[in-house]
Amino acid sequence: MPLPRILTRVLPTSLLPRSLAGRVFAVFSLTMLLFLGAGMGLFYRYHLLQHVEETQDAALTLVEVAAQNIEDSVVIGDYDTVKRTLGKMLFQSPFKSAAFIDIGGGALRVEAPRFERRPAPAWLSRLIASKLYEVNRVASVGGRDYGVIRVEFDADKIATQLWALVLETASFALVAFALGMVLMHTLLKRWLAKLGALSSFEKDVAAGRVTAEADLHADAPTEIQEAIRAVNRSAASLRVQFGQRIDSLTNSLMQHKHAVDQAAIVSEVDTLGRIIGVNELFERASGYSRTEALGRELLEFGRPAGNSAPWSPSPDVWNGEVVIKARTGGLQWYRTIVPIFDAGGSIERYLCIDIDITERKEFERAIVENAKRQTLIADLGRKALAANDLDELFEEAVQAAAHGLGTPCAALFETAQSDTSFGRQLTVRAGAGRLSQAAGLQLGCPGDPLGGAPAAGLRPWFGPLAAMHGLRGGLDAGVGRYGVLGAYTDTGRRFDDDDAVFLRGIANILGTAIERQEARQRLTYLAEYDSLTNLPNRRQLGSCLEDAIAAASRHGHRAAVMFIDLDRFKNVNDMLGHGVGDQLLVQAAARLEACARGDNVVARLGGDEFAVVLPYLAGAAKEAPDAALLAGRIIEALAQPFHLQGQQLFVSASIGIASYPEDGASAEQLLKSADTAMYGAKNNGRNTWQFYSAALHENAAQRIQLESQLRLALERGEFLLHYQPKLDLAGGGISGFEALLRWKHPQRGLVPPLEFISILEDTGLILPAGEWVIGEVCRQLRAWETAGLPVPPVAINLSARQLQQADLAAVIERIVVGAGVAPGLLEFELTESMLMTNPEAAVAILKRIKALGMRLSVDDFGTGYSSLAYLKRFPLDALKIDRTFVRDLPDDADDAAITKAVISLAHSLNLKVVAEGVENIAQLRELERYDCDEIQGYYISKPLPAAECAAFLQREQPVAA
Repeated sequence: MPLPRILTRVLPTSLLPRSLAGRVFAVFSLTMLLFLGAGMGLFYRYHLLQHVEETQDAALTLVEVAAQNIEDSVVIGDYDTVKRTLGKMLFQSPFKSAAFIDIGGGALRVEAPRFERRPAPAWLSRLIASKLYEVNRVASVGGRDYGVIRVEFDADKIATQLWALVLETASFALVAFALGMVLMHTLLKRWLAKLGALSSFEKDVAAGRVTAEADLHADAPTEIQEAIRAVNRSAASLRVQFGQRIDSLTNSLMQHKHAVDQAAIVSEVDTLGRIIGVNELFERASGYSRTEALGRELLEFGRPAGNSAPWSPSPDVWNGEVVIKARTGGLQWYRTIVPIFDAGGSIERYLCIDIDITERKEFERAIVENAKRQTLIADLGRKALAANDLDELFEEAVQAAAHGLGTPCAALFETAQSDTSFGRQLTVRAGAGRLSQAAGLQLGCPGDPLGGAPAAGLRPWFGPLAAMHGLRGGLDAGVGRYGVLGAYTDTGRRFDDDDAVFLRGIANILGTAIERQEARQRLTYLAEYDSLTNLPNRRQLGSCLEDAIAAASRHGHRAAVMFIDLDRFKNVNDMLGHGVGDQLLVQAAARLEACARGDNVVARLGGDEFAVVLPYLAGAAKEAPDAALLAGRIIEALAQPFHLQGQQLFVSASIGIASYPEDGASAEQLLKSADTAMYGAKNNGRNTWQFYSAALHENAAQRIQLESQLRLALERGEFLLHYQPKLDLAGGGISGFEALLRWKHPQRGLVPPLEFISILEDTGLILPAGEWVIGEVCRQLRAWETAGLPVPPVAINLSARQLQQADLAAVIERIVVGAGVAPGLLEFELTESMLMTNPEAAVAILKRIKALGMRLSVDDFGTGYSSLAYLKRFPLDALKIDRTFVRDLPDDADDAAITKAVISLAHSLNLKVVAEGVENIAQLRELERYDCDEIQGYYISKPLPAAECAAFLQREQPVAA
């Protein structure tokens, strides 16, 4: 590693010389000291070893010489001579002592005189003592030993002599080192003095002499000359580079100035604030030429925007926004004025840099305007969501439109079809500003209010209103199907796309609010009115009935409600479908409204149930004549045929009437009482009306109880069959039986059929009960056959619910085949009304049953509305004349004529005739005279249990003689 680097690492920076001469001198001094110290150290080591070796050799030689004299003296016993010889050995010798030790152990010792000189360091004495050793010489003469000569070296003496030598040589070396240093310092000072030429070079450069060079001296060392040459070369290279850099900076400044001139509006202003120079962009932006601008005050080309203080000459930089009245129009610039100082620190001129921010300000204004409009739209949207009053919302909307567009007025027009044969009529619903008083004004429009391009921003239909208020332009937007929203101005302002978007936003909010209001009204209507018949529903009926009760309570008169149920309407739905059922309900609702008075409220409660509220009844009688009269009209109206899908349908109605305050103090109680009365009417044979009474309530409770018990009767085996025989008038024997369902109640015994048959039908329990009846009849036929009795056919009554089963024929076949009974032993009876509910479906079902080999007959013929055309199509085997026509025979000529006609009609259709309700011989004889085929009634036998029927069959004797 180089010595200078070693020095920089070993010595602290603060101890290093700062000058080059000092550092060279320091390096030289340290080098000299290093070499001088190393040389002297090697010299001293060598001299020490040599001196020790020479001293050891000299001592041996001296001992050998002295040993001869000592041996001669010892032989003769001259010990004085021995002592003198030992003393001579110590004179100027390196020994400390000398001794002769004889064989007997006696010793003769001589000490050297003390050495008086500056003592040497102890370490040097120890070093020398470690390298010397004692000298021992045996004294012998003639082969005889007389003793030992022993010499001990004086290490301190030897060290002192050597140390004196060290001091002398070190002093000489120091003197030589000092002389060398002086010489070196003198030479360095002379050589390095040549570098002073660089100082003059620095002064020349500082004085501006760009061609200055450092002087060279011939007697200067080569290295210094090379250094000066390198400095001169570097200076020349720097001059070239600086020149290039200056040219580059000048070019860059020119380009920057050109870029600034292209990007910014620049002008120069003197210390008085007058313009002394402008760039081309200033001329183009302001519209003033350079000649027109020079000499004018800068403030003429821009006043501060807002309340900022105008610029005045000062040493501070000024910036701010200014408004310019340029020849091209109003502009807005962002101005920065920078003072330019001269070398003395005084203001020389000002540089004014302007950036045109007109477009940015317009954009900011548009953003602010758009934010304001969005706020208006958001506020209007919130109000629209919470608004229940559209008129108030319309006022808010036109105010928002006028405020957001900055127009003096706005209006909302509602469109409607004109009373004339063409065109539309527009009505001002709300106005703002000048049009605030125009609400209600009507304008005519021959076509689409928004059709075609408006002339000068105004629609033709708006012309009269525009002329009245001095309006020259406007913008409008459609509000859904409702109408038109417009904003109008008295100037020739042109509205942009943002304005149109804003107005459409207001219009869309209005359109949505109107649709929401319509939907709310529609929902309210649906919540209070029946969507099929448009009659009030149960909820609205409750409100109307409560109002009627409250009015009756205040004025002290009576009110009533009718509960109307269409009889056997379910048959229509099941047989003809719900579409036909809905049409029937619509026609029934129309008939109910036609029957009701002006103050009556007709409502549909659901399904086939209707109600009529009579808010005022005259008189104090509970069974008010007004209510009875209305109920009669309704029953008569609903009894008329309904013409649906090319056929006539017949239904009837059962009506229950409840009066306030006798039958209930609330709407709920009155409706419940009317419902109970309605069921009373159904129990009375349907197609009638019934006022509520406490007994009806008890009957309703009993009906509910019976319904619950009937659901368990079939499981518990409480049903049984009775059989009523039929008599063949021609042969006089039993032609068959009719199976009649009976219910043996655990507590009440036999329950009359009129009490539970209707409940079975209404609840649908008639279906499993009907299957049980068919199965039980088949079982009984098998039992009679097994007993060897003559087995006649048994007739089974089918209910309307059973006839609605599409798989009725399959059910009958499954039961009959399973029982192993001949199909010809079964006959099924149906009523006229069941067949005429859906004749087409009835024909199809009856044909399938007939195909199984079973007989079919029509029960209670003459009480319904049979069509002879359908009667011909039905695959029937017999007609059963109702007992109402037989009861008064032979006395009633009308009944006799009807009975005779029915028998004749049936025979013409190849049908047998069975007369029901025969109770005496006179009736029997009359029917014989009319050629009736069979009779049935109490005259023959009442309905009998199966066991009694077996006895009856065993007798099998004619009844008529």
